[in-house]
Amino acid sequence: MAKLTVIGIGHGGFAVAGDLALAGHEVTIYVAQRYKERVKDLFHKKTIHVSGEGRNGIAHIHNVTSDPQIAFENDIIIPVIPAYSQEKFAHETAPYLRAGHKIFLTPGSTGGTLVIGKILHELGKSKDIILSELHTLPYASRKTSETGVHIILRCKKLYFAAFPAKYNEEMYNIIKSFYPCVELRRDVLETSLNNGNPISHPVPMVLNAAKIDFFGDEHYHYKEGISPSVARVIEKLDSERKKICEIFGYEVISTKERLYDMGYVPNEETLYEAYHKSTIFSSIKGPNSLSNRYLTEDTPYSLAVLASLAHQVDIKTPVMDSIMTIASALMDEDYLDTGRTTKELGIHKMDIDQMKEFLLKGYEK
Repeated sequence: MAKLTVIGIGHGGFAVAGDLALAGHEVTIYVAQRYKERVKDLFHKKTIHVSGEGRNGIAHIHNVTSDPQIAFENDIIIPVIPAYSQEKFAHETAPYLRAGHKIFLTPGSTGGTLVIGKILHELGKSKDIILSELHTLPYASRKTSETGVHIILRCKKLYFAAFPAKYNEEMYNIIKSFYPCVELRRDVLETSLNNGNPISHPVPMVLNAAKIDFFGDEHYHYKEGISPSVARVIEKLDSERKKICEIFGYEVISTKERLYDMGYVPNEETLYEAYHKSTIFSSIKGPNSLSNRYLTEDTPYSLAVLASLAHQVDIKTPVMDSIMTIASALMDEDYLDTGRTTKELGIHKMDIDQMKEFLLKGYEK
C-alpha cells in the first residue's frame, strides 16, 4: 500500500483516485479552494463510485482536503491536470514541496514535466524532488456525478519516464505497482513525443470547424469528424512527428500502432479504419464548440511544442505549421506566438546532444 495524493477533480482525477483506492492504496484528494463548490458531496462522503472496466465498487478516500500542508504530507503526488494548468500548479505548490517528494504527472501532456521542472528550478525547489510522467491518461473515463466515475477503457500500455532520467528505474519500480502495464522509455521527451492528443485532435477540429459551429451537440469527433481525407492529413502530421523521434534516436511508433497497443482501436489496415472501427472512439460525442480543449489546449500546449522542437533541430513541419496557422485564425489568437515552445521547456539553447545530457541529468551542476 502506498500513501499518495491526487490533484485534479476532472474525469481523469476521479478515475485515478477511485481506481487506486480500490487497489488498496491510501488516497488523499487535494482540491484547491477555488474548486471546492464543484465537489461538495466528495468532501462530505469521501467516496467515489467506480463503474465500468476493471475494478468496480465504492472507493473509500482517506481524505479530501483543500489544505496543501495536509495534502503534501504524502511523498507521492499525482497531478491529473490539463496542460494549461501545469505552470500554475508549479507556482502554487512550490512552497509545499520538499526533498523526497515524487511528482507523477498523469499525464505529462507534451513537455509538462520539463515545464514544471524549469519553474521549480528557478524557484530553488528542484533539489531532491523527482518528476515523472505518463504519456497519456491511464483511462478513458467520464464522471457520472460529484462522487462517481465510469471507466470506459483501462489502457493496456503506458509509456513512462522520469526527469532527470537517471531516476528512471527508481520511479519505474514505484509506478509499476500502480500500473503494471507501464513501459519505461528513455526520457520525458520521448514520452512527450508519444502524446496522441496533438495528432488526433487539432486536425479534425480545424477541418470540421463549420460543422462544429453550426451543429454543436450533434458532432462526433471521431465517427463523423475523421473521414478518409482527414485521416490522410493526420497521417501527414504524424509523419512529421515521427521524423522528430527518429532524429533523437527514439523508437518510432505510429499513431495507429500506439492506439492499438493502448487498447483504443482494433488492428486495422489504415488509421481511418482504426478510428472508425473503435468501439471506444465511436461513442465519444462532441466537442460541441471550437472553444474546446481538443483545439484550445492541444494546439498551443502540445502541437506548438512539437513544431518548436522540430524547427530547433531543422526538421520542416509544413502540416503542423498550417494547422496551427488556421487554428490561430479560427480562434483569433496567434498560437505560433503564444503557444508553448522549447523555451518554456528549458531546452531552447541546446543542440540534440546537449538535450540528451540535460534529460538524463537535469539541472545538476
